[in-house]
Amino acid sequence: MNAALTAAMTLVLGADAVGPAGRAFALVAVVTGGAAIFMLVSVILGTQSVERNLESRLSAYTGGVQDEGVLAKFRLLRRFVIRAERLAERRGVLGQIENALEQANLAIRPGEAIAGVFAGALVFGVAALIVTADPAAALIVGTLTVAFTAALIAAVASQQRRRFEDQLPDTLNLLATSLRAGYSMLQALEAVSQEAPDPTAREFRRVLNEIRLGRSATEALQDSASRMESLDFDWVVLAFTIQREVGGNLAEVLQTTSETMLHRGRLRREMRALTAEGRISAVVLGATPFVLFGFLFLGNRSYLDPMLESRVGVIAIILALGLLGTGLVWLARVIRIEV
Repeated sequence: MNAALTAAMTLVLGADAVGPAGRAFALVAVVTGGAAIFMLVSVILGTQSVERNLESRLSAYTGGVQDEGVLAKFRLLRRFVIRAERLAERRGVLGQIENALEQANLAIRPGEAIAGVFAGALVFGVAALIVTADPAAALIVGTLTVAFTAALIAAVASQQRRRFEDQLPDTLNLLATSLRAGYSMLQALEAVSQEAPDPTAREFRRVLNEIRLGRSATEALQDSASRMESLDFDWVVLAFTIQREVGGNLAEVLQTTSETMLHRGRLRREMRALTAEGRISAVVLGATPFVLFGFLFLGNRSYLDPMLESRVGVIAIILALGLLGTGLVWLARVIRIEV
């Protein structure tokens, strides 16, 4: 493949362009071409009619056919998206992927996410193959692309959950104030959806839409708590359910719950500040061996050959990974404080 690429570049760019500069140009061309294709697909799909979009949004609630998604609109990709979702469902990770996408506010199907991740891995793997002419390096780059994308989505979802938790005391204060002002529970939820910042406003807008489509308020709020994986919000929903069944001053309960959460959040932040040094040390110590290995593997492969090609070296690598994992788990348990 490297010879064919070199020949093609010689014909197109001339003999002087073949070499490191030519390979760098080919890398830029691959990445730019992939970005251009993505933008073209986005523009084409952005010309959908409003009626089709409204029908796809309501189909999940009316029992109709659900929207097939963005990539599934193409016949060549539809089968891959469906098979990816079935495979993820058989492995038991489809629900986790869907929850992570919803928490990260990514309006795509799990199958589309899987297809997009593997397409990105393929693009970066081909780019690495062009630059290094090493299939092993291309495989490593593709694997790291998948891992990095999954970690990025998980980080965004975690950030959204953390923001929701941090905003929850203010949300409960707003609900309690609205109820004291004479609003009904539905009007108080609408006030939160209009006044609160995201992701709280987005979640409460979804709760309101589900209530207006016929779901009970308790079920809609419970689904929101499960979707955001918030134990504190679970307690709020439980208090709301008890109040609807036996009566009581819901505004007072929400106010007391808000004050409790506020004090717990302050204590949690103090503990994170006290354990910041240990967490940074864990990150640095855990990432340093992998960063050095990747740098040496891509920059000076021959330096690692004695370790990678001998049985003693492979055993040493496995033993080192085991000791590193044990140390990281031990350090994580030391710095973790239950609040």
